[in-house]
Formats: sequence, structure tokens, C-alpha cells
Amino acid sequence: AVVSTQSTGTMDGSEEVRIIFRQYASLFFVLGVSPDDNVMAHFAFIHNLVETLNSYFRNVCELDLMHNVDRAHMILDEIVVNGFITESNRSRVLAPIAILDKTVDKVS
Repeated sequence: AVVSTQSTGTMDGSEEVRIIFRQYASLFFVLGVSPDDNVMAHFAFIHNLVETLNSYFRNVCELDLMHNVDRAHMILDEIVVNGFITESNRSRVLAPIAILDKTVDKVS
């Protein structure tokens, strides 16, 4: 089931923030965004992130993220740079991580 809510509040008292979240199985993805931002674009970002994580972890779950937090951060860092979505192509996001995995396997 998909659950989403939108509310506005302030994080530090100076700027309004809209909280957007979406649930995929047992995982919750939460974003704090500007109230003027396109909500559907953020839902598309969350969906793309989950699909990319599913491709890498083969049906991602919370244990995958807990035990491989470095890989999860690398995937997020490939998609988002400086607060902007720079890459949405799943194969391009996962390519550098696959190279790193091969390098680690050779060293081990």
C-alpha cells in the first residue's frame, strides 16, 4: 500500500517545509521539500530510488539497507548531487557500483 501525507511546518523556524513520505512494503521514504515543489516529481524520485535499490539488492528490505548502508548511500549519491536529481537511468546509476563490487571481489 502507498501512504503519502503532505503537511507544512518549519524545521528551524525560518523556512516552511513540506513533508512527503511513501511506504514500500516495510520501508518508509521521507522527504522534506519546499512547499512550492512538485509533489508528483518527488513521488517519482522515491519510486525511481526504490526501483534502483531493488535492482541492486534483488528486492530490497530494511536488512539490506542496514547491512549495506555504504552501498545505499552510493546509490543515492549517484542519483542526487548537491540537492538536485542528476541521474535517473538505473543502469547508469548502478554501473560505478558494479565496477567497485568487481574490484572488491578481486581484492578479497
